[in-house]
Amino acid sequence: MDPCVKRCLKLLIGLAVVAGGDAAAALPKDPCALLTPAEIQVLAPNAKIGSGKPDASMVPTGVACGYSWGPRTKEWGESAVRITVIDGTKAWPGTSPDTLTEGLRAKARVPKSNASQVSGVGDAAVFSHEARSNNGTVEAYFKKKNLHLSIVFHSGESLASKDKLVALLKQAAARL
Repeated sequence: MDPCVKRCLKLLIGLAVVAGGDAAAALPKDPCALLTPAEIQVLAPNAKIGSGKPDASMVPTGVACGYSWGPRTKEWGESAVRITVIDGTKAWPGTSPDTLTEGLRAKARVPKSNASQVSGVGDAAVFSHEARSNNGTVEAYFKKKNLHLSIVFHSGESLASKDKLVALLKQAAARL
C-alpha cells in the first residue's frame, strides 16, 4: 500500500476514534417505549394515564414523548410527564463527553439551584426542582452512547416525587 494512503487511513481512523470513541447510540425510534403509562402511574396513583404522544419536532437532535392527565388545577394546569432524549453529537457538536458529564454534575454544585446529584444512572445524573413552574426534572448523561435523557414531571407533587422520578429515570435508561 502506498505510504501516503496508509498515513491518510491512520489519520482518518484516529479522527474517528477521537470524534466518536465507541459508536454513539441512535435516538430511540419510539421515545414513548422508554416508559409505559403503568410505570408513570406511580406519580399519580388515582389518575388515568393514557398513551404517550411522541414528539419528533427536534429530530435529528432529539426525540420526546409526553403524557398528560387531569384534573386541571388553577395552580399548575394538567399534570404531565415529558421524556426527552438528546443526541450529544448533534446538540453539542465538538463538545467532549467529559465536558458534558462535568457540566451536568456542576448543576448540583450551584448554590441555591435546588439541584442534587443522583447516583446509579449514567455517567452523571441530577434532580432539580423549579417551584415557579411546578417542575421536577431528573436527567442523566451517558458518555458511551453520547445521549442525554431527561424526565420532567409537571405537578404540584413534583418536589415530593424525587425518589419516584429517579426510579423512572433508571427504568427509562435501561431501555436506551
